[in-house]
Amino acid sequence: MVRQFNAVDEVRKHPGITAGVVAVLAGVGIAALLLTQRSGPTRYERLRERVDPRGWFDAEALRHRFDDIARGVRHGADDLTHRAADLGGYAGERAGRLGQDARAKAEHWLHHSGKKTRKPMKRYARQARRYAEDAGDFARDHAREGGALLAVATIAAAIGAAALESRRKSQGSGGFGKL
Repeated sequence: MVRQFNAVDEVRKHPGITAGVVAVLAGVGIAALLLTQRSGPTRYERLRERVDPRGWFDAEALRHRFDDIARGVRHGADDLTHRAADLGGYAGERAGRLGQDARAKAEHWLHHSGKKTRKPMKRYARQARRYAEDAGDFARDHAREGGALLAVATIAAAIGAAALESRRKSQGSGGFGKL
């Protein structure tokens, strides 16, 4: 008796064998592709060099870069201290000027409120006092913030300078610069 052979039915009956055949064919194709490249007898060495992570970055350039960063931070610490002092002085001046402006406005409102009737005068006087107190609080808060910024920047500069100085003294020991 003659049987009807259908390839699709056979593939559906044996999926593992079909997957194995496809994998073997893919492997043969990849091997054929690799072996037909024109790289000569050093084919394996070239593949190994591409996969080797030691050649992916330049350690000597990275070492010089860390040294440049350390030198920049070392020289910039003094500049940072001066800038922080200037910033604190500027914040103090601005806070003082703001307080003076607020006081002048309050006095102006108080002076003008005296020329009108008693009820608006009381209201404007209260409003002027409240504005003067708010402006004084605002100026004091900003003066404190400026002083705090100055202190933080000075401490950071001192810590950075001390760290760089200790690193410079222990130049022989291994650190980030000696990769």
